[in-house]
Amino acid sequence: MNILQRLYSIPFLLPAVIFFSLAAVSCGDKNDEPDNPVKPKPEQVSRTVLVYMLSSNNGLGASDPYDYDMQDIREMRKAAAAGDLAGGRLIVFHSSSNGRQILKEINSEGTIDTLKIYDSEIRPQSAARMTEVLDDMNELSPARDYGLILWGHGTGWIEDGLAEDETGDAQTFSYGSENDGKYKMNITTMASVLEGRGFSFIYFDCCYMASVEVMYQLRHAAPRIVAYPTEVLAWGMPYDLNVKHFFAPEPELTEAAQNTFDFYQSMTNPRYRMCTVSVINTAALEDLAAATRAIYINNPTGVPAGYSPQSYTTSRGYYYCDFGGYVGALTADSQQAAAYKAALDDVVELELATDRIWNQLPINEHSGLSTFIMSSDNDAARMNYSRLDWFRDVASALLD
Repeated sequence: MNILQRLYSIPFLLPAVIFFSLAAVSCGDKNDEPDNPVKPKPEQVSRTVLVYMLSSNNGLGASDPYDYDMQDIREMRKAAAAGDLAGGRLIVFHSSSNGRQILKEINSEGTIDTLKIYDSEIRPQSAARMTEVLDDMNELSPARDYGLILWGHGTGWIEDGLAEDETGDAQTFSYGSENDGKYKMNITTMASVLEGRGFSFIYFDCCYMASVEVMYQLRHAAPRIVAYPTEVLAWGMPYDLNVKHFFAPEPELTEAAQNTFDFYQSMTNPRYRMCTVSVINTAALEDLAAATRAIYINNPTGVPAGYSPQSYTTSRGYYYCDFGGYVGALTADSQQAAAYKAALDDVVELELATDRIWNQLPINEHSGLSTFIMSSDNDAARMNYSRLDWFRDVASALLD
C-alpha cells in the first residue's frame, strides 16, 4: 500500500486463554456445579475470513486522514451491519499504530468484539505470531473453510525479511514492513505457515504480490489468490463493496477484483487512477512452470536483443516486469509459445490494468503476473532469489 503523498507500497478484554482449576465438589450434593464450568466450543460456521492487518509504524496507521487501517475497519463494519457476512464470521488481527496486537471480531451488527490481546514480544511478521493467530482463529471461530486477507505493505518475492526462527531483529520486502521497512516476512516463510490451513482463497491487499514467483511459492496455500502486480494506493480495496463477495457460497473473487479496479479507474485525479489486479488459479501453476522451463532451457540469462521489458515499477529495475511479455520474447517456437500461452490462460482467471501507474508509467503489456528478469548469472543471489521454488524449478534453467 501507499499513502497518498507518493509513499511506497501501495490497502479490551481478557486473553482467550482460559485457565482451568479443579473444582472442589461437595460430597453431599450431586447438583453442585463446578466453580469454573468449561466454556462450550464455538459453533462451526460456513466460512471465517481473517484480515491480517499490519499498520504499526509503516505509514498505514497514522492519524487522520492517513489512518487507512481504521478507514478499512469502518468499511468492514458497514458491510457487516448490512448483512454481508451471510452467517460467516469476520476476524481481524490488528497490529495497530499504538503497538498493540489484538484479535477482533466484526460481528453481524457491525460492532467489534475483542477475542484476544497478544504480547508485543513477538513481531506480527514472524512465523511464530502468524501461526499463533491462525491457531486462535481455528479455535475461536471454527468454520468449514477459511479466507485470508493480507493487509499492509508488500514487495513480492524479495527475500530480505525475518528468518523463520526469528521473532525480534531482522536479518539483513516480502510482506509486512514496519519501522521503516526493517521487519518483514519472507514469502518462503509465509508459504510454510499457510500451507494446509484450509484457506479457500487469499487476497493480498498490498503491493507487488502478483508475481509468478510469489504465486508459485504459495501454490499449496490456497486454490485461488487475488493480488496486485504493481503498487496500490493506501486505500486498498473497497471493503464495504467486497466483504459480501468473500462470504458468498463460492467466494466471488473476480467480482471483488473488478470492484477494486473500478474504484481506482473512476478516480478523477489521474495520479490516483492506477490499479493492476489479478485472480490466480494456483492449481494450474505446475503446468505453467513446465511450459516456462521448456522455453528457458533454450535461452541464456538476460534480456533478449531488441526487447524492452514492461516494468511495473518506476524504481526497481528488473525486479517486477511483465511475465507474459518477457517469456513471449524468448521463443520463436510456435508449439512452445502455444503451450505457454494456454498454461498462462489457465492460471490467470482475470487481469485488469489501468493505462498508467502514477500517471507516468505506461502499462502497455499486462499478462496478470510479474517476474524478475535476471540480467546476469550473478542475479540468482540477488535478494536471495535462488531460495525460491520458482528459481529451483524454473528460472535456474536460464543458467544451464
